[in-house]
Amino acid sequence: MEEMYSIAKREHINIRWWNFHPPIRGAYWAPPDVPPVIFLDYSLSHNTALLRCVFAEELGHHFTLDRHCLCQPYFNYRDRLNISRSEFRACRWAAQYLMPKQRVFNALKNGYVNKWDLAEYFEVIEDMVNFRMNLPDMQSIVLHSNNITGGEINGL
Repeated sequence: MEEMYSIAKREHINIRWWNFHPPIRGAYWAPPDVPPVIFLDYSLSHNTALLRCVFAEELGHHFTLDRHCLCQPYFNYRDRLNISRSEFRACRWAAQYLMPKQRVFNALKNGYVNKWDLAEYFEVIEDMVNFRMNLPDMQSIVLHSNNITGGEINGL
């Protein structure tokens, strides 16, 4: 967690805790000419794995989003696709940050072959493990780990 706070500080991102209504757990806001803000839901303070995932995804928005593209309502299918693309990019950034390829390989080699074991090892939620393991850069790792373990990664 400290590393993510350090990244936010280095990038001049303010962190604010907020009372969101589910399912919203976090938000990234970057209006022109003011420092960006990451809002995190107070409920995350009781769930470290979910906090790490939400915080990393919001940082992912900072590193992958066009600064001139702010949160806005969508009105047509193209707008929805653009929102989906930006969410995917942010989640991909978060997954690669929280679960670096070499560390995943090492974890698999050391017997962490269940998604819940990997989630615990990386302090993330199982959905993040699923997302990470399905990214294209992980396919060679998954195939290689199947050769090491003699089977498939369980639960993925």
